[in-house]
Amino acid sequence: MTRWTIGAALAALAAAATAQEASFRLDASRDSDRFRELHTSAGYRAAAGFGLEAASRQYRAPGWGENGALLAATYRRQLATLQIDARLGALHLAERQRAVAAVDALWAPLDGSAVGLSFERDIVNSQAAIDAGVTQNTVALVADHAFTARFNVGLAAGATRFSNDNTRPFLRTRWNLEIVPDVGLNAYLKTRSYRNREPNQAEYFSPERLNEVSAGLSSRFVVTEGLVLALAADLGRQHTEAGSQRIWSYTLRLASPRRSALQWSVGLQASTAAGTSQADASASYRYTSAVAQLSVPF
Repeated sequence: MTRWTIGAALAALAAAATAQEASFRLDASRDSDRFRELHTSAGYRAAAGFGLEAASRQYRAPGWGENGALLAATYRRQLATLQIDARLGALHLAERQRAVAAVDALWAPLDGSAVGLSFERDIVNSQAAIDAGVTQNTVALVADHAFTARFNVGLAAGATRFSNDNTRPFLRTRWNLEIVPDVGLNAYLKTRSYRNREPNQAEYFSPERLNEVSAGLSSRFVVTEGLVLALAADLGRQHTEAGSQRIWSYTLRLASPRRSALQWSVGLQASTAAGTSQADASASYRYTSAVAQLSVPF
């Protein structure tokens, strides 16, 4: 998260803090293993910050499929330097009831600096994991600091605990340098590292260790008064105990300006990485997703 992203996000949320809001979202994805997901949701948030969300989840693979339904209570709190987003609900999927939750708290006491805490509880989204009822709990400390007006570093450090007795400590960083301010052009370096204390799980990709580093360019600029375009693309390498391979990703997003009362966005993202199983860890795995969302104040 860059320096201007922190400030703009807090300002935009503060402007909408006293309004009621209806929201709608659609997420669709497909990977090279032919596993597909479709999530749709609708929500309402009162002026005090409390709200409700109802969602459907569909998971498909050749010869297999599961449908799920989610109902959750939500909460958003926005102060001058503090932002809190939370959700707690129940998911019915594959004849099981699962508690799902998420909390993101971000504190920005100084201009250009922020620290936060993130927690998520949800299912593991693979065919084998859904059939086995595997869940995960993730806790992370996040921080971002702008060392200069153009250079900032963000990081997230934490751990994921899976219900099949695996724990995965992780560290992610992003180093961002603004190159051309007029068009929001940035160069960035991002890293990701983790270890699985119980590797080679059958339900999800879990090498003993994974390290990634990628470099890329991103840009965010105003196309017209009511339209913002964001682009990003990067290239790097991923290393596991099974070997090393090239990885890449790109993102395309169209959205309303941050200060617009009516907030909307549509986006497309694609990436490639290692295979999804230890037996196929050297093979290329591709993941593509699309998202559309709309928030209407009233």
